Amino acid sequence: MLPITPDLRQLRYFIAVAEEKHFGHAAARLSMTQPPLSQAIRALEETLGVALFARTKRSVELTQVGSDLLPEVRRLLASAEALRPLAQSLARGEAGVLSLAFVSTADYGLLPSLLRDFGAHHPRVRLQLTEATSDVQIEELVAGRIDAGLVIAPLPPRYAAQLSWLSIAREPLVIAMSSEMAARVEGRGASAGAEWREAPISLRDVA
Repeated sequence: MLPITPDLRQLRYFIAVAEEKHFGHAAARLSMTQPPLSQAIRALEETLGVALFARTKRSVELTQVGSDLLPEVRRLLASAEALRPLAQSLARGEAGVLSLAFVSTADYGLLPSLLRDFGAHHPRVRLQLTEATSDVQIEELVAGRIDAGLVIAPLPPRYAAQLSWLSIAREPLVIAMSSEMAARVEGRGASAGAEWREAPISLRDVA
């Protein structure tokens, strides 16, 4: 019983005969004898239901169908040969899809530069971006629904053993208030209209 579709071996044989235009030369190129090569090409033609070569005692020429099919077969084989390196790249994390979540504040300055740098080093990885708050991201990470997230520290202690994290940026936060409010902070008075540049304080200090 003939196979429903040709196998890759038959397609390689077809390309060799098409390029050599001689079964004997193609067989030598493939390190095989001529009879099995001829049988494989016949089987390929029967599987496809078309004649790929016009044969005479002195020459072998592609039919119009064979000529039109040749570039498609080359593309198909090239894709098949790329499967092994692609699989290895996927296993190493060098290709595929990476789902990344981020807090909204990262979108303003941090995220664009990170994406440019990541794209330069991992051009075959497609990023799937989702905006989410830190608590939602942590739940998604633990559940395995995202691969990584840009969150605001600290992580809840109960997830310390499940997640690994790396500090990538630090941003200073300041508190702004009226001069009257600043004057109420114990030991940290400020005159009206002056800028307040003292050491960090707790919100309890301005209650």
